[in-house]
Amino acid sequence: MKQLSKAFSLIAAIAVISLSLSSFKPGAKKSSATSYTITLVGIEKIGANDVWTWTLTNTNPGNGSDGTLQNVSHWDLPLCPAAEAALVSAEYSFDGINWTSVSIEMERDPSIRVCTKEDVLKFNAGTVGSTPTYYRATFNRVFTVDPFAYSYIKTGGGLQGCNVYTYAGVGCYEVIGGIRND
Repeated sequence: MKQLSKAFSLIAAIAVISLSLSSFKPGAKKSSATSYTITLVGIEKIGANDVWTWTLTNTNPGNGSDGTLQNVSHWDLPLCPAAEAALVSAEYSFDGINWTSVSIEMERDPSIRVCTKEDVLKFNAGTVGSTPTYYRATFNRVFTVDPFAYSYIKTGGGLQGCNVYTYAGVGCYEVIGGIRND
């Protein structure tokens, strides 16, 4: 277990160094566009379940030109098989109080078919301006946090490409004993 922990630490350190050094490339141009922000708000134990809550925020809303970002139309999360099997429910909220359930069927999203052939949990609710949208998923097992989980953001148009975003997401490793220590 210690070797696995050391390996993950080494990989994380290499990724941080690589990301830091990439900003010092001679002649590299800084992007004028900002990006969407995905934040893990928390993981709450409710009964036997863990409820993961995130916000997704458009940091520079606009029509997609001159560095602005269009509203998000939906957010797609791939999950590893263990997390997919433990998924109990999924919801979104525009205020963090009133929640709307979404289907927890893991399916391919046709709108990102050029990006991936994997199944995703689709939150079919996006952003409006710079107000954060809340998303939560409930699991009946305890998983580690993956600081490099990836997701797909789909806008109403204009922003081309796969729009892959990393975030602190559900890891593939179950926490031994089911007690979170993070």
